Amino acid sequence: MRRPGSRRDARVMKTQALTKPRALKLQAQCAGLCTEQGMAAAHAAYHARLLARARRVVVDPDLAEDVVQEAFLRAWRACASFDPAGGPLVNWLLVITGNTAIDMVKARVRRPPLSSVPADENAPVGGLSDIDRLILRSELRDALGSIGAHHRDAVIETVLRDRPYADVAAELGVAPGTLRTRVHYGLRRLRCALETADAA
Repeated sequence: MRRPGSRRDARVMKTQALTKPRALKLQAQCAGLCTEQGMAAAHAAYHARLLARARRVVVDPDLAEDVVQEAFLRAWRACASFDPAGGPLVNWLLVITGNTAIDMVKARVRRPPLSSVPADENAPVGGLSDIDRLILRSELRDALGSIGAHHRDAVIETVLRDRPYADVAAELGVAPGTLRTRVHYGLRRLRCALETADAA
């Protein structure tokens, strides 16, 4: 059987717990990374774990070092937002490192890396010489001739001439969805024809 005063006592205890000074709570939220000693201690203690987490995401060891550096910078900027009730400092740093690694991978995908191969001074500006372009045009003409007329017209008008699907579909008298299907299968057949020509 429950005591009649126990519910009232629980309410009083809860109210007392809520009236603790907010200054203590704000002071406890700092991760200590805003000081030189705190940052040095965190770097010495957690650098290896953060680097391992970054390497799992980005694979490249040099980029992983950049990720850890950026993660420490982000943690330093957000030092006051650390909540010890959410877990230990290392877990907070690992989350920041994971997010930073994902951000860097996304940035690399959006912006391909520069080529590390030195440019050849004798190479043509467009990358292909005139003879290579002539051969490529000949191969493309032969491959286009080997696919059906519907597919060839769809590929030439939409891909090579870069015309809008709606305009080409109206000109050919077909629905835009039908035109997209013709382009799709036309490109597949064109790829097969070019691969067969390369293998021969």
